[in-house]
Amino acid sequence: MSLFTVTATVASKTTDLVYASYSSTTTPTGEPEIYRVFPYYTYKPNLGAGALFAALFGITFVLLCVRIGLGCKNRNQVERQLGLAEFDKEARQGPIEAGFTPATPCTNTRLVTKFIPLLIGVLTECGGYIARIVSRSDLFALGPYVAQTVMLLVAAAFMAATIYMIFGRLMILMNATKVSFVPIRFNTAIFVGADVLSILLQGAGGGILGTSDDKKLGSDIVIGGLAVQVFAFGLFVITELRFLFLADKVSPLTSQISRQWRILNYNLFVCSLLILVRSIVRLVEFAQGWGGYLMDHEWCIYVFDAVPMFWVSILFFITFSKGNLFRVEFECTSMLQSRRRTGSIASA
Repeated sequence: MSLFTVTATVASKTTDLVYASYSSTTTPTGEPEIYRVFPYYTYKPNLGAGALFAALFGITFVLLCVRIGLGCKNRNQVERQLGLAEFDKEARQGPIEAGFTPATPCTNTRLVTKFIPLLIGVLTECGGYIARIVSRSDLFALGPYVAQTVMLLVAAAFMAATIYMIFGRLMILMNATKVSFVPIRFNTAIFVGADVLSILLQGAGGGILGTSDDKKLGSDIVIGGLAVQVFAFGLFVITELRFLFLADKVSPLTSQISRQWRILNYNLFVCSLLILVRSIVRLVEFAQGWGGYLMDHEWCIYVFDAVPMFWVSILFFITFSKGNLFRVEFECTSMLQSRRRTGSIASA
């Protein structure tokens, strides 16, 4: 495909019209067919903003990997010592109910797998903004446009998967599964399943937007994926609120362990709200369609997508020392089992 520009002047207004010729298709006379083409953007993507967020997400990815690795290492060290000095010093002392059995400990490997979707989401955000930088040099290039569309759409869904899995484990550890609207054995499967469906729909819709002339079909599929995400997240946020307000009443552990579980849930709740707001705005964006205000103004993608998603990723890093899954897993399993063996159990 080759592009050429024709300048047209009508009523004192000058406009550049871009046409493409395809050597693979010819007219009946043997001449290459020529079509008018339109850029995929109504603006030229900003280099500074794209580079800034690509760098921020890239740095955050590295920081999160280090944090998660240190979380594994610290838990292993303390469990080997069994003196529990480092972790137990913040935990509240008191008898454990005799009828309560701590959850079966989860291996560090299984805990790490819960963070993998988050890390994929952060890398996907980074890749999306790199693709926007590449698009600057050719607004008619299909590859970079499809890449940035799909990656920036599905990144939030990957991050949401980590939130779902961590919250499901948190409810089991705290013995507070009764606050969930969904039976706990199906809780993670249903929310993550909805998340996977959302990723598939948004990815497919984003691909159609870039490769097909039927923009409405692509937009409708993306809207369907975003609607699934908004519905699932709305129900999930309500469940998180119930857990936050009812945990002290339904869980026998809140008086026995530190506030790490509460800070962890605060983080999950705030991140969920950020993703929910972002998804609602993007739903409105695709509902407005091509030519809509949100799609035609670049600042919207940064204010309503880049900023919230960056805060989601950085909040996991910032709150890790005061509220992380490895610490809560340790306090609710190994530490309680150790104290049970030493006799700190209330008589029935």
